[in-house]
Amino acid sequence: MTKENLKTNAEIHTSKRAGFNEKTTSLFNKLITLPASLLCAVVFVSSAGEPLAHADKVKLGKKVPPLKLKDWAGKTYTLKSFKEPILAIWYEGKNSKEQNRWLKKKLKKMFDKNMIPRKKFRSVGIANFQETAIPNFLIARHIKKETKETGAIILCDREGDMMKKWGFRNGRSNIYILDKNRRLRWRTSGALTKKRGNQLIRLIMRLTKD
Repeated sequence: MTKENLKTNAEIHTSKRAGFNEKTTSLFNKLITLPASLLCAVVFVSSAGEPLAHADKVKLGKKVPPLKLKDWAGKTYTLKSFKEPILAIWYEGKNSKEQNRWLKKKLKKMFDKNMIPRKKFRSVGIANFQETAIPNFLIARHIKKETKETGAIILCDREGDMMKKWGFRNGRSNIYILDKNRRLRWRTSGALTKKRGNQLIRLIMRLTKD
């Protein structure tokens, strides 16, 4: 290969690299000039592949959307199925249910000692079938066993529809507290610290006294 050919190849390589750098710089400049709201929509995506905007589907102080789910046996429940004025909704999967187990145990002890009035409070579990790749029939079998052992009401969200309707997050222990008018009074996603957990307990105590 002659010196002229070597020089030509080097010039072509340099030209291509310069063109790539110019395109990259142009793309970056376009991104940083996007409105902040659009940029957030591009970048911030939850672990479930859903935009975090889903977390704002239900706003604090506002009524929650309708609920219609079945338990493992096929019995249908809606919000009207529960007569207690205060509801604690736990939306969890196989793994995330461990994130706030300490809090559930503490609430159960208080409930059993009637520190939380039985006629005014109800905990309802919603099983997130989308959190793991475990077959649905095995998850349902586990729910059946747990329901019989604890007497808990556990509803089944097989398709993950509640994440879209209520803003629950996948892979998290989601806790929603609803008042007697079914307005959202508390919303958290993930493991709670002792401080936050005790704040939740105080809220439940206050709501059940109203």
